[in-house]
Amino acid sequence: MPAYERLAIDAHPPDVVVALRAAIRARGLYEYAVVDHGHDMRNAGAAGFEAWTLVFGNPSAGAQLLSRDLAAAVDIPLRLAVVRGGHGGTDVVLRDMHTLIGEHHAALADTFNAVLHGLVAAARRALAAPAAN
Repeated sequence: MPAYERLAIDAHPPDVVVALRAAIRARGLYEYAVVDHGHDMRNAGAAGFEAWTLVFGNPSAGAQLLSRDLAAAVDIPLRLAVVRGGHGGTDVVLRDMHTLIGEHHAALADTFNAVLHGLVAAARRALAAPAAN
């Protein structure tokens, strides 16, 4: 099972970041950070890539995971990456939670995977809505 899954969205990466952040807020999740890797790289004098990491979570869900295994703290909060896709659009990259916690907590991994996929689906819908008008 590959650790990373790429989900293509036909939109510009900054627009996808905005749509994902809105989807995170709409689900009542906490946004802990948005890392703009390209910005930071350019500020350090390096070539900047179009790449962001969104860090977010739900403290109640995190508590459930940590109650089972405190070492899982290394894997929370959840993250999604937004990168320029080879198809000219954007790829949202997520880590299949089964590669992190599935061996011992398959049902919880399924739940977390459903949240990640749901956020990408919400971003796709939001980005497609203006084109329909």
